[in-house]
Amino acid sequence: MNQPLNAANMRCYCIEESASDAEKSQAFEDYSFAVVDQLFTEYGGKLEAMPENLQEVVLIWRMEADMYNGGFLQFFCNWGYDNYVATINLLTRIKAVNVLAILQECEAMISVMKDDLRLENYHDIYRYLDEYLSESQLERLEVLDTLYWEDPDQVQRKGYQEYLA
Repeated sequence: MNQPLNAANMRCYCIEESASDAEKSQAFEDYSFAVVDQLFTEYGGKLEAMPENLQEVVLIWRMEADMYNGGFLQFFCNWGYDNYVATINLLTRIKAVNVLAILQECEAMISVMKDDLRLENYHDIYRYLDEYLSESQLERLEVLDTLYWEDPDQVQRKGYQEYLA
C-alpha cells in the first residue's frame, strides 16, 4: 500500500448497508490485510506505534489468520500472552462471546505450563504439551479449534461493523 489508511481512502472498504454478511466480512478482511501491510510499511512492525483502532484490526487479523491456519496453539505461540490478553479484551468489547469462551478455555488448558523453566519461548509449548495435557484434553483443544472454524460470532462481520460501518 503506497499511502497510509485514512478516512478518504478507507471508504473504498465500505460497502452498501444492504450488502450481505459475506460481503461485509470480505470487506473487513481486505481492510485488515491493508492495515497489516501498513503495520510494516509505516510503523516498522511496531504494533504499539499504531493508533489503537488499527492495533485492534491487527489483533483480529492475527487471531483469524492463525486460528484458521493452525488453531489456538499457533495463535498463542506466534503472538504470546500479551497479544492474547489484548485480543480477549477486544473480543469482550465487541461481544464475540463464543470466540472469547473458546480462546479462554484453550488458554486455561495450556496455562498449567506457565512455570515450566524449560520454556524458552512460546513455541516450546508444542514440545512439552503432551507432558501436561491428557489425551482427552489434547482432543478438546482440537474440538475447540473446530468450533472456532464454525465462525460462531462472525468476527469479520463484527470487525466491519466496528471499524468500517
